[in-house]
Amino acid sequence: MKKRIGSCLGMFFLLLLFMSLVTACSKKETVEASSSQTLDIAIFEGGWGRSYWDDRVAKFTAAHPGLTINMNVSPEIAQILAPQLSAGEWPDFISVSQGSTDGGLIESMIKNRELLNLASLFESDAPDRSGKKLKDIMYPGVLESSRVQPYKDGQLLFAPLATGPMGLVYNKNLFDAKGWKVPATWDEFFALDEELKKPENYVVIDGKPIKRSLYTYQGIYASYNEMLLWPGIASVAGTQALQDISSYKEGSFDNAAVKSVVEVLAKFSEKDYLMEGTVGLNHTQSQTDMMLGKALFIPNGTWMEAEMADAPREPGFEFAMTAVPTINAGQTRYAMASMDTVEIPTNAKNPELAQEFLKSIYSKESIISFAQNANGVIAAADGAEIAKDYLTPGTYGMFSVFDDASFLVFGWDALPPDTKVDVARTVFEDNIGLVFTGKMSPDEYIKRIEAAFAEVREEMARAQ
Repeated sequence: MKKRIGSCLGMFFLLLLFMSLVTACSKKETVEASSSQTLDIAIFEGGWGRSYWDDRVAKFTAAHPGLTINMNVSPEIAQILAPQLSAGEWPDFISVSQGSTDGGLIESMIKNRELLNLASLFESDAPDRSGKKLKDIMYPGVLESSRVQPYKDGQLLFAPLATGPMGLVYNKNLFDAKGWKVPATWDEFFALDEELKKPENYVVIDGKPIKRSLYTYQGIYASYNEMLLWPGIASVAGTQALQDISSYKEGSFDNAAVKSVVEVLAKFSEKDYLMEGTVGLNHTQSQTDMMLGKALFIPNGTWMEAEMADAPREPGFEFAMTAVPTINAGQTRYAMASMDTVEIPTNAKNPELAQEFLKSIYSKESIISFAQNANGVIAAADGAEIAKDYLTPGTYGMFSVFDDASFLVFGWDALPPDTKVDVARTVFEDNIGLVFTGKMSPDEYIKRIEAAFAEVREEMARAQ
Protein backbone atom coordinates (compact mmCIF):
# COMPACT_ATOMS: atom_id res chain seq x y z
CA MET A 1 0.00 0.00 0.00
CA LYS A 2 2.82 2.43 0.91
CA LYS A 3 4.56 1.55 -2.39
CA ARG A 4 1.42 2.40 -4.37
CA ILE A 5 1.01 5.69 -2.52
CA GLY A 6 4.71 6.53 -3.06
CA SER A 7 4.47 5.53 -6.69
CA CYS A 8 1.38 7.71 -7.22
CA LEU A 9 2.98 10.65 -5.47
CA GLY A 10 6.05 10.25 -7.65
CA MET A 11 3.97 10.23 -10.78
CA PHE A 12 2.02 13.25 -9.50
CA PHE A 13 5.21 15.25 -8.94
CA LEU A 14 6.55 14.22 -12.34
CA LEU A 15 3.29 15.41 -13.89
CA LEU A 16 3.57 18.75 -12.07
CA LEU A 17 7.16 19.12 -13.27
CA PHE A 18 6.14 18.36 -16.85
CA MET A 19 3.26 20.86 -16.72
CA SER A 20 5.53 23.56 -15.30
CA LEU A 21 8.05 22.98 -18.08
CA VAL A 22 5.31 23.22 -20.69
CA THR A 23 4.01 26.42 -19.10
CA ALA A 24 7.50 27.91 -18.99
CA CYS A 25 8.11 27.08 -22.63
CA SER A 26 4.73 28.53 -23.53
CA LYS A 27 5.54 31.74 -21.65
CA LYS A 28 8.92 31.95 -23.37
CA GLU A 29 7.27 31.57 -26.77
CA THR A 30 4.73 34.29 -25.84
CA VAL A 31 7.52 36.67 -24.79
CA GLU A 32 9.47 36.00 -27.96
CA ALA A 33 6.34 36.52 -30.03
CA SER A 34 5.54 39.80 -28.30
CA SER A 35 9.06 41.12 -29.00
CA SER A 36 8.57 40.52 -32.72
CA GLN A 37 7.09 43.64 -34.27
CA THR A 38 6.34 44.94 -37.74
CA LEU A 39 6.49 48.50 -38.98
CA ASP A 40 5.03 49.43 -42.35
CA ILE A 41 6.43 52.61 -43.88
CA ALA A 42 5.63 54.36 -47.15
CA ILE A 43 8.21 56.70 -48.69
CA PHE A 44 8.03 59.13 -51.61
CA GLU A 45 11.13 58.66 -53.76
CA GLY A 46 11.90 62.13 -55.05
CA GLY A 47 14.99 64.26 -55.28
CA TRP A 48 16.47 62.74 -52.12
CA GLY A 49 16.47 59.22 -53.57
CA ARG A 50 16.01 56.13 -51.42
CA SER A 51 19.48 55.16 -50.17
CA TYR A 52 19.09 57.22 -46.99
CA TRP A 53 15.94 55.32 -46.12
CA ASP A 54 17.63 51.98 -46.79
CA ASP A 55 20.37 52.99 -44.35
CA ARG A 56 17.92 54.34 -41.73
CA VAL A 57 15.82 51.18 -41.84
CA ALA A 58 18.90 48.96 -41.56
CA LYS A 59 20.26 50.85 -38.53
CA PHE A 60 16.90 51.07 -36.76
CA THR A 61 16.21 47.39 -37.33
CA ALA A 62 19.65 46.46 -35.99
CA ALA A 63 18.90 48.42 -32.81
CA HIS A 64 15.52 46.66 -32.37
CA PRO A 65 15.94 42.85 -32.44
CA GLY A 66 12.85 41.09 -33.69
CA LEU A 67 11.64 44.12 -35.66
CA THR A 68 10.66 43.79 -39.30
CA ILE A 69 10.23 46.97 -41.36
CA ASN A 70 8.27 46.70 -44.57
CA MET A 71 9.25 49.66 -46.74
CA ASN A 72 7.36 50.76 -49.84
CA VAL A 73 9.38 53.35 -51.78
CA SER A 74 8.15 54.83 -55.05
CA PRO A 75 7.95 58.11 -56.98
CA GLU A 76 4.21 57.32 -57.25
CA ILE A 77 3.74 56.42 -53.59
CA ALA A 78 0.78 58.80 -53.15
CA GLN A 79 -1.04 57.13 -56.04
CA ILE A 80 -0.22 53.71 -54.57
CA LEU A 81 -1.40 54.69 -51.09
CA ALA A 82 -4.72 56.27 -52.07
CA PRO A 83 -6.61 53.02 -52.85
CA GLN A 84 -4.93 51.22 -49.96
CA LEU A 85 -6.11 53.83 -47.46
CA SER A 86 -9.61 53.68 -48.91
CA ALA A 87 -9.54 49.93 -48.27
CA GLY A 88 -8.45 50.46 -44.66
CA GLU A 89 -4.84 49.37 -45.20
CA TRP A 90 -2.84 51.93 -43.25
CA PRO A 91 0.95 52.18 -43.01
CA ASP A 92 2.51 53.16 -39.70
CA PHE A 93 4.72 55.90 -41.11
CA ILE A 94 4.45 58.06 -44.22
CA SER A 95 7.00 60.33 -45.87
CA VAL A 96 4.94 62.28 -48.38
CA SER A 97 4.92 66.07 -48.47
CA GLN A 98 1.80 68.02 -49.32
CA GLY A 99 2.11 69.64 -52.72
CA SER A 100 1.83 69.17 -56.45
CA THR A 101 3.19 65.59 -56.38
CA ASP A 102 0.90 64.09 -53.72
CA GLY A 103 -2.33 64.21 -55.72
CA GLY A 104 -4.23 65.76 -52.82
CA LEU A 105 -3.55 62.78 -50.55
CA ILE A 106 -2.16 64.73 -47.61
CA GLU A 107 -4.78 67.48 -47.86
CA SER A 108 -7.45 64.77 -47.69
CA MET A 109 -5.83 63.29 -44.58
CA ILE A 110 -5.76 66.73 -42.95
CA LYS A 111 -9.42 67.38 -43.71
CA ASN A 112 -10.49 63.95 -42.43
CA ARG A 113 -8.39 64.19 -39.25
CA GLU A 114 -6.39 61.10 -40.19
CA LEU A 115 -3.01 62.32 -38.92
CA LEU A 116 -1.67 61.66 -35.43
CA ASN A 117 -0.93 64.60 -33.12
CA LEU A 118 2.84 64.57 -32.58
CA ALA A 119 2.95 67.35 -29.96
CA SER A 120 3.96 64.99 -27.13
CA LEU A 121 6.79 63.55 -29.25
CA PHE A 122 8.32 67.00 -29.66
CA GLU A 123 8.16 67.47 -25.88
CA SER A 124 10.38 64.39 -25.43
CA ASP A 125 14.19 64.44 -25.17
CA ALA A 126 16.09 65.12 -28.36
CA PRO A 127 18.53 62.39 -29.45
CA ASP A 128 22.22 63.20 -28.87
CA ARG A 129 21.47 66.66 -27.37
CA SER A 130 21.73 66.54 -23.60
CA GLY A 131 19.17 68.67 -21.80
CA LYS A 132 17.20 69.58 -24.93
CA LYS A 133 13.75 68.53 -26.00
CA LEU A 134 13.04 67.65 -29.60
CA LYS A 135 11.17 70.93 -30.09
CA ASP A 136 14.28 72.85 -28.95
CA ILE A 137 16.40 71.71 -31.90
CA MET A 138 13.92 72.86 -34.56
CA TYR A 139 14.27 76.12 -36.48
CA PRO A 140 12.40 78.97 -34.73
CA GLY A 141 8.80 79.28 -35.88
CA VAL A 142 8.62 75.96 -37.73
CA LEU A 143 6.46 74.10 -35.21
CA GLU A 144 4.11 77.08 -34.93
CA SER A 145 3.56 77.34 -38.68
CA SER A 146 0.50 76.12 -40.58
CA ARG A 147 2.86 73.79 -42.43
CA VAL A 148 3.17 71.73 -39.25
CA GLN A 149 -0.05 72.53 -37.38
CA PRO A 150 -2.64 73.33 -40.08
CA TYR A 151 -5.43 73.84 -37.55
CA LYS A 152 -3.30 76.24 -35.48
CA ASP A 153 -4.56 74.53 -32.34
CA GLY A 154 -1.33 73.14 -30.93
CA GLN A 155 -1.69 69.79 -32.70
CA LEU A 156 1.47 69.01 -34.65
CA LEU A 157 0.25 66.83 -37.50
CA PHE A 158 3.53 66.91 -39.42
CA ALA A 159 7.16 66.41 -38.50
CA PRO A 160 9.80 68.26 -40.51
CA LEU A 161 12.03 65.85 -42.44
CA ALA A 162 14.49 67.85 -44.51
CA THR A 163 14.88 71.57 -44.83
CA GLY A 164 17.01 74.10 -46.57
CA PRO A 165 16.79 77.48 -48.23
CA MET A 166 14.81 77.96 -51.41
CA GLY A 167 15.58 80.87 -53.67
CA LEU A 168 17.07 81.72 -57.01
CA VAL A 169 19.65 79.16 -58.11
CA TYR A 170 22.35 80.42 -60.49
CA ASN A 171 25.73 79.45 -61.94
CA LYS A 172 28.32 80.97 -59.58
CA ASN A 173 31.18 80.32 -61.99
CA LEU A 174 29.41 82.26 -64.75
CA PHE A 175 28.79 85.29 -62.53
CA ASP A 176 32.37 85.24 -61.26
CA ALA A 177 33.82 84.94 -64.77
CA LYS A 178 31.69 87.79 -66.12
CA GLY A 179 32.09 89.97 -63.04
CA TRP A 180 28.32 90.29 -62.64
CA LYS A 181 26.83 91.36 -59.33
CA VAL A 182 24.17 89.07 -57.91
CA PRO A 183 21.05 91.30 -57.78
CA ALA A 184 19.67 92.40 -54.42
CA THR A 185 16.75 94.41 -55.86
CA TRP A 186 14.40 93.78 -58.76
CA ASP A 187 15.77 96.82 -60.59
CA GLU A 188 19.24 95.26 -60.45
CA PHE A 189 17.75 91.94 -61.56
CA PHE A 190 16.09 93.31 -64.70
CA ALA A 191 19.13 95.51 -65.47
CA LEU A 192 21.16 92.32 -65.99
CA ASP A 193 19.30 91.89 -69.26
CA GLU A 194 21.49 94.61 -70.77
CA GLU A 195 24.50 92.38 -70.16
CA LEU A 196 22.70 89.42 -71.70
CA LYS A 197 22.10 91.37 -74.92
CA LYS A 198 25.84 91.50 -75.59
CA PRO A 199 26.90 88.77 -78.07
CA GLU A 200 29.96 87.90 -75.97
CA ASN A 201 27.57 86.82 -73.20
CA TYR A 202 25.50 84.53 -75.38
CA VAL A 203 25.59 80.82 -74.63
CA VAL A 204 26.53 78.46 -77.47
CA ILE A 205 24.38 75.33 -77.68
CA ASP A 206 24.84 72.85 -80.54
CA GLY A 207 27.02 75.41 -82.28
CA LYS A 208 24.35 78.10 -82.18
CA PRO A 209 24.76 81.33 -80.12
CA ILE A 210 21.66 81.92 -77.97
CA LYS A 211 20.79 84.96 -75.87
CA ARG A 212 20.33 83.96 -72.26
CA SER A 213 17.02 84.75 -70.58
CA LEU A 214 16.84 86.09 -67.07
CA TYR A 215 14.49 83.48 -65.64
CA THR A 216 12.76 80.17 -66.08
CA TYR A 217 10.69 78.04 -63.73
CA GLN A 218 9.36 74.50 -63.60
CA GLY A 219 6.56 75.14 -66.08
CA ILE A 220 3.68 72.80 -65.33
CA TYR A 221 4.72 72.79 -61.66
CA ALA A 222 4.16 76.52 -61.28
CA SER A 223 4.01 76.29 -57.48
CA TYR A 224 7.81 76.62 -57.51
CA ASN A 225 7.07 80.32 -57.89
CA GLU A 226 5.99 80.46 -54.25
CA MET A 227 9.72 80.94 -53.68
CA LEU A 228 9.28 84.39 -55.28
CA LEU A 229 5.75 85.29 -54.25
CA TRP A 230 5.73 84.71 -50.48
CA PRO A 231 9.18 86.21 -49.72
CA GLY A 232 8.29 89.16 -51.93
CA ILE A 233 5.09 89.86 -50.01
CA ALA A 234 6.87 89.44 -46.67
CA SER A 235 9.55 91.94 -47.72
CA VAL A 236 6.93 94.57 -48.56
CA ALA A 237 4.29 93.93 -45.89
CA GLY A 238 5.81 91.68 -43.22
CA THR A 239 5.06 88.12 -42.16
CA GLN A 240 1.66 89.03 -40.69
CA ALA A 241 0.51 89.63 -44.26
CA LEU A 242 1.37 86.00 -45.07
CA GLN A 243 -0.49 84.76 -41.99
CA ASP A 244 -3.57 86.63 -43.19
CA ILE A 245 -3.21 85.07 -46.65
CA SER A 246 -2.73 81.57 -45.22
CA SER A 247 -5.97 82.06 -43.27
CA TYR A 248 -7.91 83.25 -46.38
CA LYS A 249 -8.66 86.61 -44.74
CA GLU A 250 -10.75 89.01 -46.82
CA GLY A 251 -8.58 91.60 -48.54
CA SER A 252 -5.36 89.79 -47.66
CA PHE A 253 -4.53 89.42 -51.36
CA ASP A 254 -6.26 92.52 -52.67
CA ASN A 255 -4.06 95.32 -51.39
CA ALA A 256 -1.27 97.60 -52.59
CA ALA A 257 1.53 95.51 -51.06
CA VAL A 258 0.54 92.28 -52.80
CA LYS A 259 -0.18 94.10 -56.05
CA SER A 260 3.32 95.60 -56.10
CA VAL A 261 4.79 92.07 -55.96
CA VAL A 262 2.44 90.67 -58.60
CA GLU A 263 3.37 93.58 -60.86
CA VAL A 264 7.00 92.46 -60.63
CA LEU A 265 5.98 89.01 -61.88
CA ALA A 266 4.00 90.59 -64.72
CA LYS A 267 7.13 92.42 -65.84
CA PHE A 268 8.65 89.07 -66.89
CA SER A 269 6.40 89.09 -69.96
CA GLU A 270 8.36 92.02 -71.34
CA LYS A 271 11.06 91.22 -73.93
CA ASP A 272 12.44 87.76 -73.22
CA TYR A 273 12.97 88.00 -69.48
CA LEU A 274 11.16 84.65 -69.18
CA MET A 275 12.78 81.82 -71.12
CA GLU A 276 10.77 80.90 -74.19
CA GLY A 277 8.60 77.82 -73.73
CA THR A 278 8.89 77.81 -69.94
CA VAL A 279 5.19 77.27 -69.16
CA GLY A 280 5.05 73.99 -71.07
CA LEU A 281 8.10 72.34 -69.48
CA ASN A 282 8.33 70.01 -66.53
CA HIS A 283 10.82 70.46 -63.71
CA THR A 284 13.70 68.43 -65.13
CA GLN A 285 13.39 70.05 -68.58
CA SER A 286 13.47 73.61 -67.26
CA GLN A 287 16.24 72.83 -64.80
CA THR A 288 18.33 71.26 -67.56
CA ASP A 289 17.81 74.27 -69.81
CA MET A 290 18.89 76.58 -67.01
CA MET A 291 22.01 74.52 -66.33
CA LEU A 292 22.86 74.61 -70.05
CA GLY A 293 22.85 78.40 -69.81
CA LYS A 294 19.55 79.30 -71.45
CA ALA A 295 18.42 81.19 -68.32
CA LEU A 296 20.35 82.87 -65.51
CA PHE A 297 18.03 81.99 -62.61
CA ILE A 298 15.55 79.32 -61.61
CA PRO A 299 13.61 78.95 -58.33
CA ASN A 300 14.68 75.85 -56.49
CA GLY A 301 16.00 74.34 -53.28
CA THR A 302 19.10 72.57 -52.07
CA TRP A 303 17.90 69.28 -53.52
CA MET A 304 18.47 70.48 -57.10
CA GLU A 305 22.12 69.46 -57.19
CA ALA A 306 21.34 65.86 -56.24
CA GLU A 307 18.23 65.70 -58.41
CA MET A 308 20.14 66.91 -61.48
CA ALA A 309 23.40 65.07 -60.82
CA ASP A 310 23.40 63.40 -64.23
CA ALA A 311 21.97 66.29 -66.25
CA PRO A 312 24.02 68.09 -68.94
CA ARG A 313 25.25 71.57 -68.07
CA GLU A 314 27.34 74.50 -69.17
CA PRO A 315 31.10 73.87 -68.70
CA GLY A 316 32.19 74.84 -65.20
CA PHE A 317 28.63 75.07 -63.86
CA GLU A 318 28.70 75.67 -60.07
CA PHE A 319 25.53 75.72 -57.97
CA ALA A 320 24.82 78.83 -55.93
CA MET A 321 21.71 80.47 -54.52
CA THR A 322 20.57 83.96 -53.64
CA ALA A 323 17.52 85.21 -51.80
CA VAL A 324 14.68 86.78 -53.75
CA PRO A 325 15.37 90.44 -54.59
CA THR A 326 13.37 93.18 -52.89
CA ILE A 327 11.43 95.95 -54.57
CA ASN A 328 13.26 98.66 -52.65
CA ALA A 329 16.80 98.64 -51.33
CA GLY A 330 16.99 98.11 -47.59
CA GLN A 331 13.83 96.02 -47.29
CA THR A 332 14.17 92.80 -45.29
CA ARG A 333 14.98 89.86 -47.52
CA TYR A 334 13.34 86.51 -46.87
CA ALA A 335 14.19 83.03 -48.08
CA MET A 336 11.53 80.35 -48.19
CA ALA A 337 12.57 77.23 -46.35
CA SER A 338 11.79 73.89 -47.95
CA MET A 339 9.98 71.61 -45.58
CA ASP A 340 9.60 67.98 -46.55
CA THR A 341 7.52 66.29 -43.89
CA VAL A 342 6.66 62.90 -42.45
CA GLU A 343 3.36 61.80 -40.99
CA ILE A 344 1.92 59.06 -38.77
CA PRO A 345 -1.69 58.09 -39.51
CA THR A 346 -4.15 57.94 -36.63
CA ASN A 347 -4.95 54.41 -37.84
CA ALA A 348 -1.34 53.23 -37.64
CA LYS A 349 -1.07 49.75 -36.14
CA ASN A 350 2.11 50.57 -34.25
CA PRO A 351 2.07 54.34 -33.58
CA GLU A 352 4.48 54.20 -30.60
CA LEU A 353 7.21 52.45 -32.57
CA ALA A 354 6.51 54.69 -35.56
CA GLN A 355 7.18 57.73 -33.36
CA GLU A 356 10.40 56.16 -32.12
CA PHE A 357 11.47 55.61 -35.73
CA LEU A 358 10.55 59.22 -36.53
CA LYS A 359 12.56 60.52 -33.59
CA SER A 360 15.63 58.59 -34.75
CA ILE A 361 15.66 60.73 -37.89
CA TYR A 362 16.95 63.67 -35.83
CA SER A 363 19.94 61.80 -34.40
CA LYS A 364 23.38 62.99 -35.44
CA GLU A 365 24.03 59.61 -37.06
CA SER A 366 20.91 60.06 -39.19
CA ILE A 367 21.80 63.65 -40.11
CA ILE A 368 25.22 62.52 -41.36
CA SER A 369 23.64 59.63 -43.27
CA PHE A 370 21.18 61.97 -44.98
CA ALA A 371 24.05 64.22 -46.07
CA GLN A 372 26.08 61.26 -47.33
CA ASN A 373 23.23 59.53 -49.16
CA ALA A 374 21.04 62.43 -50.27
CA ASN A 375 23.30 65.50 -50.10
CA GLY A 376 20.62 67.13 -47.95
CA VAL A 377 20.08 68.38 -44.42
CA ILE A 378 17.64 67.01 -41.87
CA ALA A 379 15.37 69.72 -40.47
CA ALA A 380 17.20 70.50 -37.25
CA ALA A 381 18.67 73.92 -36.56
CA ASP A 382 22.12 72.36 -36.11
CA GLY A 383 21.70 70.05 -39.11
CA ALA A 384 23.79 71.97 -41.62
CA GLU A 385 26.79 72.20 -39.28
CA ILE A 386 26.58 68.52 -38.34
CA ALA A 387 26.37 67.60 -42.04
CA LYS A 388 28.92 70.15 -43.27
CA ASP A 389 31.79 67.74 -43.96
CA TYR A 390 29.50 65.40 -45.92
CA LEU A 391 27.73 67.89 -48.19
CA THR A 392 28.96 69.12 -51.53
CA PRO A 393 30.36 72.68 -51.41
CA GLY A 394 27.49 73.87 -53.57
CA THR A 395 24.78 72.53 -51.26
CA TYR A 396 26.45 73.70 -48.06
CA GLY A 397 27.08 77.07 -49.65
CA MET A 398 23.38 77.52 -50.35
CA PHE A 399 22.72 77.61 -46.61
CA SER A 400 24.61 80.89 -46.50
CA VAL A 401 21.43 82.43 -47.95
CA PHE A 402 20.14 82.48 -44.38
CA ASP A 403 23.05 84.74 -43.44
CA ASP A 404 21.41 87.60 -45.37
CA ALA A 405 17.77 86.55 -45.45
CA SER A 406 15.25 85.63 -42.78
CA PHE A 407 13.95 82.05 -42.50
CA LEU A 408 10.39 81.82 -43.86
CA VAL A 409 7.91 78.92 -43.77
CA PHE A 410 4.49 79.11 -45.39
CA GLY A 411 1.52 76.76 -45.08
CA TRP A 412 -2.23 77.01 -45.64
CA ASP A 413 -4.74 76.69 -42.81
CA ALA A 414 -6.72 73.45 -42.82
CA LEU A 415 -9.95 73.33 -44.81
CA PRO A 416 -13.26 71.52 -44.15
CA PRO A 417 -13.56 67.95 -45.55
CA ASP A 418 -16.02 68.92 -48.30
CA THR A 419 -14.06 71.89 -49.62
CA LYS A 420 -14.14 72.08 -53.39
CA VAL A 421 -11.58 74.88 -53.80
CA ASP A 422 -7.93 74.00 -54.36
CA VAL A 423 -6.43 77.29 -53.18
CA ALA A 424 -2.80 76.48 -53.90
CA ARG A 425 -3.67 75.39 -57.42
CA THR A 426 -5.69 78.59 -57.94
CA VAL A 427 -2.74 80.71 -56.85
CA PHE A 428 -0.12 78.86 -58.88
CA GLU A 429 -0.83 76.15 -61.47
CA ASP A 430 -4.07 77.64 -62.83
CA ASN A 431 -3.15 81.31 -63.00
CA ILE A 432 0.35 82.49 -62.21
CA GLY A 433 1.76 81.34 -65.55
CA LEU A 434 -0.74 83.64 -67.24
CA VAL A 435 0.70 86.55 -65.27
CA PHE A 436 4.26 85.66 -66.24
CA THR A 437 3.33 85.52 -69.92
CA GLY A 438 1.23 88.68 -69.94
CA LYS A 439 -2.06 86.87 -70.60
CA MET A 440 -3.55 87.97 -67.29
CA SER A 441 -3.25 91.35 -65.61
CA PRO A 442 -2.19 91.68 -61.96
CA ASP A 443 -5.66 93.03 -61.10
CA GLU A 444 -7.43 90.05 -62.68
CA TYR A 445 -5.07 87.62 -60.98
CA ILE A 446 -5.67 89.22 -57.59
CA LYS A 447 -9.42 89.17 -58.19
CA ARG A 448 -9.36 85.43 -58.88
CA ILE A 449 -7.43 84.68 -55.69
CA GLU A 450 -9.78 86.82 -53.59
CA ALA A 451 -12.76 85.01 -55.14
CA ALA A 452 -11.25 81.67 -54.16
CA PHE A 453 -10.64 82.92 -50.62
CA ALA A 454 -14.26 84.09 -50.39
CA GLU A 455 -15.50 80.66 -51.42
CA VAL A 456 -13.28 79.05 -48.80
CA ARG A 457 -14.60 81.36 -46.09
CA GLU A 458 -18.18 80.45 -47.05
CA GLU A 459 -17.40 76.75 -46.84
CA MET A 460 -15.66 77.19 -43.48
CA ALA A 461 -18.69 79.07 -42.15
CA ARG A 462 -21.04 76.28 -43.28
CA ALA A 463 -18.83 73.68 -41.62
CA GLN A 464 -19.00 75.36 -38.21
